[in-house]
Amino acid sequence: IERDIERALEEFDGEEADQSLEELLEFLQNLANNPLNINRASIDELLQVPGMNFRLAQNIVEYRNRETPFVEVNDLTNVSGIGQATLERIRPYLTVSKGLDRGKDLYLNPRYWTQNSRMEGFSRYQQVLEKQRGYQRSDSQSGFVGSPAKYYQRFRYTSNHLSMNITQDKDPGEPLKHPADFDYTSWHVALQDNGHLRDLIIGDYSVAFGQGLLLWSGGAFGKGSEVIRTPNKNERGVRPFTSAQEMIGFRGVAATYGNRLQITGFYSNRQRTASEIDETYIRFPTESGYHRTLNERKRRLNIAQKTYGGRARIQIPYGFFGVSGFHNQFERPVQEGTLPWQINNFNGKTLSGYSADYRLIAGPALLFGEAAYSNNGGYGVLTGAELKLGDRTDAVAVYRYYDPAFQSIFGAGFGEQSGNPGNEEGFYLGLRHELSSQVRISAYIDQFRFPAARFQQRQPSSGYDWLSLIEYSPNSNLEFYTLIRYKVREEEYVDFDELGRELRVLGEARRTGARLQAEYQVNPSIRLRTRFDMVRARSTPEDASWGFLVFQDIRFYPFQKFRIDARITLFDTDDFDSRVFQFENDLLYVLSNTMLFDRGQRMYIVINYQVASWLDFWFKAATTIYNNRDIISSGNLRIDGNRRSDIGIQARVRF
Repeated sequence: IERDIERALEEFDGEEADQSLEELLEFLQNLANNPLNINRASIDELLQVPGMNFRLAQNIVEYRNRETPFVEVNDLTNVSGIGQATLERIRPYLTVSKGLDRGKDLYLNPRYWTQNSRMEGFSRYQQVLEKQRGYQRSDSQSGFVGSPAKYYQRFRYTSNHLSMNITQDKDPGEPLKHPADFDYTSWHVALQDNGHLRDLIIGDYSVAFGQGLLLWSGGAFGKGSEVIRTPNKNERGVRPFTSAQEMIGFRGVAATYGNRLQITGFYSNRQRTASEIDETYIRFPTESGYHRTLNERKRRLNIAQKTYGGRARIQIPYGFFGVSGFHNQFERPVQEGTLPWQINNFNGKTLSGYSADYRLIAGPALLFGEAAYSNNGGYGVLTGAELKLGDRTDAVAVYRYYDPAFQSIFGAGFGEQSGNPGNEEGFYLGLRHELSSQVRISAYIDQFRFPAARFQQRQPSSGYDWLSLIEYSPNSNLEFYTLIRYKVREEEYVDFDELGRELRVLGEARRTGARLQAEYQVNPSIRLRTRFDMVRARSTPEDASWGFLVFQDIRFYPFQKFRIDARITLFDTDDFDSRVFQFENDLLYVLSNTMLFDRGQRMYIVINYQVASWLDFWFKAATTIYNNRDIISSGNLRIDGNRRSDIGIQARVRF
C-alpha cells in the first residue's frame, strides 16, 4: 500500500495537489487493514482495489461462480486478465475465507452485527519545535490564540455490517481548553452490506459517483506514473467519513438500496467557514479548516450549507449506467470575485447539477465516461477507453471538455488542474508495455488548453506534458526505475511596447524533471533506497533555473515488530520554480509530500513498534537545515533562523 500511495502522489506538486487526498490515503489504509474476501466481494467492492477495473472484477466473480471458490489468493492467476504483475499489485487488499452469508432472519441476532468485530483507537501529537511568529504576537496583532501542538484522536468500531466512529482534531494555533473543545469533530453510525440495504449512514460521509465530474468528495489521484488506471475512476458510492479533513465531506444521512439496480439518496446540513464581504455577501467557503486567530475564529462556521441529491445505477451484463443529481443552498449569497479568472466562479445562494455516466465492456475495450450539467448553463464531458492490446500491453485514451461556466463545486474530474473541474479541454493517451518479466515501460502524453482565463492569468492558454517511466527488476530483491517528465504551459508575463505601454504577453513556462532510483532488499531486515532528482524550470523571458535532490534511506527491522525508517536528503535549487518534492514515510494515516527549495539538508527518522497485538507506537522526528536562509516561511508561520524541526508521536490500540 505504501508503494501504491507513493506512486500515485510523488508526481503531485504539493502546491497544487488536492488537500482531500488525506481521506483517500485513509481509505486505502483501511482497505489494506481489512482485505476483501474474494469469495464474497461484489463487483463494486472489488473495484475499490487499486489496479482493478470492471473487466477484472467481473472475471473474478464469474470464475468463482462458474468454476470453484478460491482456496488462496494465488488462485487469481487462473482468472482471465490477471497475470503475476497484476496479482502482486492487488494482493495486499485481498484475502480468502469461506465467508458464510447471513440472511435477514439473523438481523436481530447480536452475533450478526458483531461478526469480525474490530475496535480501534488513535491518539496523535505533532508540533513544529522552533518558535513561529504567530505564537509571539498578541491576539490583537492577529497572533495565534492556541498552542503550537496539533492533536488528533479517533475511536472506531467496525464489523462486517456495522461502523461507528468519532474523530477529533485540533490544528496548530487553535485553542483546546477541555476534551469537548476540539475545533473539529466528525462522527458517524453506519450499516453496511445488509442484503439489499447496501449502506445507511447517519453523520459524516463522503460521496463519489461516476467519473467525478459532479459528485466526488474524499480525494482522487491525478496524472502520475500509474498511467493506465488513474484516468478511469472506480466510484466508491457513499462511504462513512473518518478523516480530519474538515471541509470536504457531508453531514446528515445517506443510504443506498438495491442490487443490480441501486438507488442512493443523501441529505446534508452542515456549517461552513467563509470570509464575509459585508453583512449580506460572503466568499465561497474555505477548505483549510484553520481557526487560529481572532479573525479566523470570528467567522468560524458562520454559514449554513444544505445539500440533497441522489443517484440511480443499473448493472447490466457488460457494465453500468448511472444518473446523479444534487441541489445545494447556502444561507447567504456567495460573490464570485472581480478578477478575470473568477468571473465564472459560483455566485448566488443555490446551485443544482445533474449527470449521466457509463462503464461498458466492448470487445477488447473498457469504455467509460460521464456528462454533467450545472443549472447556470455550464457543462462537462469526459469519455475514454482502456484497451488490452495484447498479453503485455495496455493503453488508455481519454478526452475531456469542461466548459468555463461549468460549476462543479463537489467534483474532482480528471484533468490538468486540481480540484473542481472547469475551464479545461484535453486529450490524454497512456501506454504500458512489459518487455519481459523484468522490464516494464510506461508513458503518457496529455495535450490541454484553458478556454478562458485560469488562476492568475487573464486570457486563454494551453500546454502539454508527457511522462516516461522505465522499471527494471533483475530479481525480487533489486529494483531500478528512471522517470522523465516534461511540461509546457503558457503563462502571462509583462512586457512593454515601443511607447512604454505595459503589455501582458503569453510565453511558455517549461519544467523538466528527471529521476533515477534504486531499491535493494539486502535481506529480510534491511532495505536500502537511493534517489537522484533533477529539475530544470524556465519561464519566458527568464533564464532557466535548476534544482537537484539526492537522498539515501534505509528501512531496518531490528526485530520482527520493530521498524525504523531513516533518510538524509541533500537539495539545491536556484529558486522556487525549480523546487523539488519527496514523498516521506510518516505516522499512520499522515500524508507527507514535502516540498524543498533553496539549499540545504533534510533528515528524518520514523520508528514503528508493535508492543503487542493490540498496541502500536509511531514516532517521527524531522529537521530541515538551510544553508542560504536565515528566515523560513512568512507571516504567522515565519521562523527566524535556518532550521525547521518537527516531531510526531502516535499510539494505536486495537481489539
